[in-house]
Amino acid sequence: MVERKIYAFWTGDNEIPENRKRCFDSLNKTGLEVVVVTERNLDEYINRKDLHPAYYNLNLAHRADYLRAYFMHHFGGAYSDVKESTGSWVEAVDKLNESQHLLAAGYKEVSRHGVANVHQSSVLLGENFWARAFSYAKWRWLQLNYPRIIGNCGFIFKPKTILTEAWWTEMNKRLDCFEKDLEMCPAIFPREKRGQIYNGAESNYPIPWSYILGDVMQPLSLRYTSRILKSLPPPSFDDYL
Repeated sequence: MVERKIYAFWTGDNEIPENRKRCFDSLNKTGLEVVVVTERNLDEYINRKDLHPAYYNLNLAHRADYLRAYFMHHFGGAYSDVKESTGSWVEAVDKLNESQHLLAAGYKEVSRHGVANVHQSSVLLGENFWARAFSYAKWRWLQLNYPRIIGNCGFIFKPKTILTEAWWTEMNKRLDCFEKDLEMCPAIFPREKRGQIYNGAESNYPIPWSYILGDVMQPLSLRYTSRILKSLPPPSFDDYL
């Protein structure tokens, strides 16, 4: 059963800016109960002992990537990035609840350029030639099939399905591999990216941008495409966060 709730996350300890508050307010257009989870109220939903040990060494965007997987797997419901919502999600929730077959709902990926670049992640990680060749073929296949994939910025999931289990398991496996590297090079800046220059020095933050969300979820979205409803209105991508 999917509850009529939509979750959004603000993972920093800073005050939410006015433009982002307007995005949160726009989530009322979905027709779902809006639940904004922040660092201040996270304990109401999760025992912090259950968070992955690497969580607080992640940049703020990757913390949100982690939390959306946690909530979608354990609780189910809807999720949205902090973006302007453009329409109702009620019908999609109802269709999921009426169907034994469907596992999730989302909006169709808007173009091939929106697909997670699994090849770039492989290159940034310094993987060998054959791993990079495989990742390139995988990326091109995802791009070719982008209309069959849902986007990363908003979706609805039934909890504890084969789809969320695969997503949750793979993401945690990846964080396990980076736990020690994150201890040595934790994120200092909110949206820190590997290889970029901050205050005159190159970041050694170890995790590529899409590695724990899009690189995991979008291939799964293609694998289970026949069991995913693709009827959600896409969010506004202006003032992207």
